[in-house]
Order: sequence, then structure tokens, then C-alpha cells
Amino acid sequence: MEYTKINGKSTGSYVLIGILAIMVAVGLYEFIQGMIQGHESFGTSNIVPWGLPITSVIFFIGASAGALMLSSLTYVFGKEEYKPVSRVSIFLAILLIIGALTTILGELGRPDRFMNLFLYGPGNLSSMFAVNSFLYTGYIILSIVYLWTTFRDDLLKITKLLGAMAATLAIFVHTGTGAIFGFIVAKELWFSPLLPILFIVAALTSGVALLILILTVTFKLIGYKMDEKLVVGLGKYLTAFLLLQLFLVFIENIVRTYGGMGGGEMSKFLFEGPYSFVFWGIQIIFGTVLPIIILSSKKTMIKVQIASLLAVIGVFAERFSLVIPGQSVPSQQVVGRTMMGLYGEPAVYSISGAEVAIILGVVGAIGIAYIIGLRFIKLLPSQP
Repeated sequence: MEYTKINGKSTGSYVLIGILAIMVAVGLYEFIQGMIQGHESFGTSNIVPWGLPITSVIFFIGASAGALMLSSLTYVFGKEEYKPVSRVSIFLAILLIIGALTTILGELGRPDRFMNLFLYGPGNLSSMFAVNSFLYTGYIILSIVYLWTTFRDDLLKITKLLGAMAATLAIFVHTGTGAIFGFIVAKELWFSPLLPILFIVAALTSGVALLILILTVTFKLIGYKMDEKLVVGLGKYLTAFLLLQLFLVFIENIVRTYGGMGGGEMSKFLFEGPYSFVFWGIQIIFGTVLPIIILSSKKTMIKVQIASLLAVIGVFAERFSLVIPGQSVPSQQVVGRTMMGLYGEPAVYSISGAEVAIILGVVGAIGIAYIIGLRFIKLLPSQP
């Protein structure tokens, strides 16, 4: 298969880059303000120190891992029908993981302290943060080398090997990200052996859904014809991932609710708390059940696109429902015994404009890098 670069010199391209550049500028402004003033402009607190940026981080990491695993359909399992989008899916995976780490830097307030993970991590591998810092670094390096080999027809065996290694590492990367939350006994809404597995399935869901959206929009903007069979084929994978995700979410939450080991905080989250609508309304109904219904009938490109958009929103809501409420409910000193005092009080988190600006800045940077990549690297299939 032949690949090509896009022209990228149309008025529309420059307008789009201009909009993305404005988003980056706004994000940089808030990043600088965060370095000067700290988190005063954030909606976080001592009880809820992680806000919307961290929600975006794990969403980006998951989408990256999912996109990279999808590339293995062609380069590892030999499904040639997905070859037109396999190379660009690796490129997107690289951009998304870098975007995730950039968001962490923007959220820290003191980005220089990011290096502490590498300076002190080797002696503290009991920390999931330290373990993940090395997983992310290896993931980026391996993905770049993997992408490079796809340009060499004489390295097909190496590409297959690296593809298998990259997909495996992607699983470990997102398993490790899930373990950051799932291994914390003090947080009833986090502590779960199923959480790392749910992270992998959600990664596949968001990865394939985001890939469908980005590629169909890209092909439309540059005047290329998108193969409907390819999109429908990806839609079948999306259906399977959504069903599996719904099953795992059900099992995980029914066990927590039935056990009630943390004083019933799980039941309060599901049925009484301020975040119950995000869980039921956006994550479950709007972002999971509705796209499954749409995809259950005869699939068309427009149906798959709509379902993909809903699935992306649903996975982001799933990340939000994990990160924010998980901190908001009272911590447990031991399983079943809630902490008393100030840090045992529930908290309500409010999204701030500064946090939204940082996320928009990262999205803008990813968008510009994606356009530049299409302009200078042969990532898309040549049109007949």
C-alpha cells in the first residue's frame, strides 16, 4: 500500500491551526499563572487535590493505549483491511501519551518536580507512580521505533515483533495507570482488583472511538474518501468493547454496593451524591447504552460516527466518575472503617476555568502536532 502526505496549505488548514494556536496560548497563560500562584485558581482542595486535568490525563493515556493496540490488527494479526489507518493510529498513540504527560506538567504547578520520579524512582519501585514513569518512557520510545519500521518494507518481521511488543506494553501501561487507583485501600470507590482490567477495556473503547472520529473528520476535511467497510468494521470492535465495559462496570459496582464495606459510600455515590447523574446519565445511559443500541442495528458510517462520539463522552465521564468522587467520599483508615475529622468529611469539587484552559491548551497542541505530522510524514493512504 502506498502512503502520502497532505498538502496542508489551504485556507481552512491555516484557520484551523490558528484556532488551535489560540487554545495553546490560553493554556500556556494558565500554566504560567499556575507556576506563579499555585493552585489558587483551580477548583481543587486538600481533600480533592486531583481535578479535571487528571481526569484528562488518564483519558489520554487510555485512548493512546487503545489506538496503539488497534494497530496490531494489521502489523501483528495480518488484517490488511485496517492497514490504511494503522500507521496513523500509531502516530496518534504517540501524540496522546505525550499530551497526557504534558497535562500532568500543566497540572503540577511545579513542573520541575516531575523529574523526581526519575531521580528517586529506581529506589522506590513499590510506588506505582515510579513504576509508571518508566512504563510511559519505554512506551513512547518503543512506539516511535515501531512507527519508523512501518516505513521500511524490508523490516516487516521486525515491525510485527515490535507491534506485538508495543501492544503488550500498552496493556501494561494502562494496567499500571489503573493500579494507581485500584491499589489504594483507603478509597472505597477506587480500591478494586477489577479496575486495571476495566482500564484496559475502556482504553480500547476510547481508542477505537477516537480513531474513528479523528480519521473520518480528517478524510472529510482533506477531500479523501473514507472506506465505509473499514469504519463499519471498527464499529463492530467498538460494540464488543462497549458491551464488555458495561459488564465490568456492573460487576465492579454491584460488588462494592452489596459489600457496603465503607459505610455505604458506594450506595450514596450511585443514588444520592452530586455525581450520580454523571455516572447514570452520562456514563451509563448516554455514553454506553445508547451507542450500543445505535450499533445493534445495521451499521452505517454515520451511525458508527455518532456512536463513537457518544462512547468518547461516556469514557471521559467514566474517568471523571472515578477520579473526582473517589476523592470526595471520606477515606478509610482500614477497610470498613471511615476516617474521622477534617479529612474524613465529604467534599464537592467545582471545575474551574483555569483547569479547562490547560486541557484545551494540550488538545490544541496535539491538534497542531497531528496536522504537522500529516503534512510532513506519509501517514495516510494514497487515494486512487
